[in-house]
Amino acid sequence: MTTLSTLDERRNTINQRLETALGSSDDHSVVLANSAINSCSDRWYGQLVALSYATIADQPITDVVLSASAATELLRGYCQLRSELLYQLHTSQRNSLTRDPVKMLLAGDYLNSTAYTVFFEAGNQQFEKALEALIETSRSLIDSFNATRIKSFDTYTFLDKLVGILGEGAVTIAANLTGSNTVLRNEFTNLGRALSSAYHAFNILELEDRRSVGPIDHSQYEESDLCQYGARHFRGAMYTLNELQEVVDVEPLLELIDAHFGGKMGYKKWI
Repeated sequence: MTTLSTLDERRNTINQRLETALGSSDDHSVVLANSAINSCSDRWYGQLVALSYATIADQPITDVVLSASAATELLRGYCQLRSELLYQLHTSQRNSLTRDPVKMLLAGDYLNSTAYTVFFEAGNQQFEKALEALIETSRSLIDSFNATRIKSFDTYTFLDKLVGILGEGAVTIAANLTGSNTVLRNEFTNLGRALSSAYHAFNILELEDRRSVGPIDHSQYEESDLCQYGARHFRGAMYTLNELQEVVDVEPLLELIDAHFGGKMGYKKWI
């Protein structure tokens, strides 16, 4: 049992588990895997797992939950590498950021498999159901990426399919760890998908180098459209939270929302 109470404390603990899981090596796949994990240093999806659990269970965040948080961040790293790879495959441009496709594939597979390793190291009475959610999230991500081999995703399909899947998976894993009822779990998965899409949309707008975001052509959208897209999903998430607060204490999740959507992303004028 742990009583980590701040975002920084949880982030540090998740980082420690990621470092232990991935290790350090001169092997290029391990180097690329660590690079992908370090490029997403806010641990937003890991925090989403932990704080969704705290909200649904109304209990302190446990060690197994933090292991699930680390596993979800590993899937996020997998998503990052696959996105970069598919963007390379769908563009004829080559630059200093272009990487060896085979090494990127191996690094992504390493992150995906390590997610299971981290998860297996923890035990919990709801472990099997949570593992099913992890497997389903991984399978859905792989299927979505495979679809892009035929046709490059536009910005919004990318956000809805890939980013939405990751957010839904994070909250489903948390809900399954609590053993919550099906109705409540469905509400939370919708919340996770909406928050994830909004979070990523606003993050794209903040990036100076948007080539690393995914297999999408960033020259083909208007920034105002993307901001409105993010704001629409954010409004949907807040509506769901308002409904949920009738049955659970949503303060843990509001902490995460305030930290990551509070002013810096410029979304407020669109809501």
